[in-house]
Amino acid sequence: MKENEYDNGYIERQTVSSNPPELPQIRVSVFENYFAQKPLGDVDLIKWCKTAKFKEQVIAFRTTSNEKVRQRIKRNLPCITPSGIFKTRSRDGLVQHTGFICIDIDHKDNGVFGPEWFDKKRLVAKTFDSLLCASMSISGNGLYLIFRIAHPDMHLAQFDALVREIYEKTGLVADQGCCDVCRLRGASYDAYPYINPHAKPYRDVLKERTARAKVRTAREKKLLDEKVYKLIQKIREEKKDITDDYHDWYCIGCALAHEYGKEEGLRLFHLVSMHSKKYYPTDCDEQFAKCLRSRKIGIETFLWICKKHGVTFK
Repeated sequence: MKENEYDNGYIERQTVSSNPPELPQIRVSVFENYFAQKPLGDVDLIKWCKTAKFKEQVIAFRTTSNEKVRQRIKRNLPCITPSGIFKTRSRDGLVQHTGFICIDIDHKDNGVFGPEWFDKKRLVAKTFDSLLCASMSISGNGLYLIFRIAHPDMHLAQFDALVREIYEKTGLVADQGCCDVCRLRGASYDAYPYINPHAKPYRDVLKERTARAKVRTAREKKLLDEKVYKLIQKIREEKKDITDDYHDWYCIGCALAHEYGKEEGLRLFHLVSMHSKKYYPTDCDEQFAKCLRSRKIGIETFLWICKKHGVTFK
């Protein structure tokens, strides 16, 4: 990986500050595309956030309404793992955590469009001194936010705390499906990214996600099961694919594994996954096996992903 590969088009006025030479670089793994399992190498995170290398492709993505063209563009763009250096794109493949977390804010969950995102970017930057980067997503109707965290060994608990505080202080709803440490961040372009290389470590943690499951009563469990099975039935009736995003699929598997165990969890995972064009039973089995070995993700994440895709009780 050439170190200057992502310098193209960068103009200093685009950011709050530059990446001072006395600060150590933040190395992250870079992958050829969303489907690659092994990295091409590693790059500096701040340089990646500033780059205009992919401007042409991103503008083409934003200006076409042809979904096939959009998917083709997105599939061919490289990606990084903001939270770490990896030998393979999996939790077990983590070599070193960067001490950073990436959180996505999508227009579908927030009703924000166009120029409004510039104001939201400034609001988050003003509110959080732990924010390293705030930049536009490839669609131009969303943000990705990269925060410095104090406890990389508590990645999920810090992610949950950030999601809650972002909502409480800014009213923005974060995508809870991007909680995994090996989550990819695809290439994008923002003429005016917010960059703060002096971001302070975020220290709050939140462990409610697993705590709620431990104190659930029998009645609460029954009501929850009814809700989950009704949602899965609706997915089947509507032939709805809620697994197109790899990490949504991963989080769904983890949530079902945590709540329902090996046999019933796998059965439900197949029912949820089978409407994807990429569905293969053996791949589904292998993915669920990984989910069983993974850290715990609560069933609430599955409910949230369903809601994000319009699968509700209405």
